[in-house]
Amino acid sequence: MLIAEQFNERTIARMDAALERACMTFPETFAHHGARTFVAKRIVECAKSRTQTLDGLTEAGNHAVAELLTRQRGATLADKRGLSA
Repeated sequence: MLIAEQFNERTIARMDAALERACMTFPETFAHHGARTFVAKRIVECAKSRTQTLDGLTEAGNHAVAELLTRQRGATLADKRGLSA
């Protein structure tokens, strides 16, 4: 089902604003489609199950960015220790 079929226009606008806000905090290494898609999916999950407020959606986006940063730090440490595949 398409996003436009699941949410009204106002919610979609808030989701878009939340995505833009969260992605503004990306470091250069995350300035790609895959990272934005990850954050967008988390925002959609939030809108479906928890809240559709701009603050709530933005918080979900920020948590997704933090998760990406944590994953990157873990991968960087593994690389430094020679643990990556």
